[in-house]
Amino acid sequence: MLHHYPEPGVDCRLTDSRRWWQALSAPELRIVISEDEIEVFQFQRQWLPGGRMQMLDHQRYALAGDGQAVIPSAATWQALHTLLAPLTGQRWHVVVVLSNQYARWLVLPWQDQIQSLADKEAYYRHGLQLAFGGDMHDWPLRAQATAYGQPTLINAMPGELIATLHAVLAEYRLSPGMILPAWTLSANQTLHMLRQRNLPLDGWVVCRESHTLTMACLMQGHWQQIHQLPVDIRWQHTLHQTLCREQVMHPERAALPVLLPQASLSGVSAQGLAPFTVVDVQPSQGLGEAFHQTLRRRVT
Repeated sequence: MLHHYPEPGVDCRLTDSRRWWQALSAPELRIVISEDEIEVFQFQRQWLPGGRMQMLDHQRYALAGDGQAVIPSAATWQALHTLLAPLTGQRWHVVVVLSNQYARWLVLPWQDQIQSLADKEAYYRHGLQLAFGGDMHDWPLRAQATAYGQPTLINAMPGELIATLHAVLAEYRLSPGMILPAWTLSANQTLHMLRQRNLPLDGWVVCRESHTLTMACLMQGHWQQIHQLPVDIRWQHTLHQTLCREQVMHPERAALPVLLPQASLSGVSAQGLAPFTVVDVQPSQGLGEAFHQTLRRRVT
């Protein structure tokens, strides 16, 4: 389960969509595929001045999760068929969010001698191979644009997963505008909040799921490192221990805040992660008190 408060247009930026014309005009169908459940959200855009996205529907389908699998189970795909069947042929801007369990993240140092796109891709794939092993030649890669001399944040997801997802959606005449890992939601939402408040682009950006914690170090607007950690109900202890190790290994990161979406809903206190400062990343627009209460019951 992804512990994240949806914020359409912010956590899934419309400018990132491959179907931007639908992103600007059609309601959003957001499909969140985690290791232990599928969630389907329907949002309607309000075009009046100052209008917000309104949640039309929210469904959850619980699954028997496997926190180690790289590809969703057959039960996951069957559940997705069940949820999509009533939406056949409808006009939606489709956003698919995949658990970080199904993604691999890595920050690679800048290399002056690497210039061409082909050389960059070879460098990225070699880095992933060294970090994670296995055959990843068919995993689609995404690299975040970076300033000269700065590290590059990359992610990859299994080609088989992406191909199956496209095939399932095509069966119901739906085309994805975005397919992205869950951590991207937290990063987009956090960066939006920092810019809105004119705060420094520094901190640990954290994305929490039922069995996975993904956290990345941001310094002066550039990604320095990213970790994917297996967790259980003692996830706060794991987070604290990881931060303590980073403090010893990289003293320059000791004062960085922990940027945690919905920290208050998760029961995280300043004392619980002391001496690290916790910044509660709250959405700029809500989906109503009823959904807020539902999320509170789930994440606490």
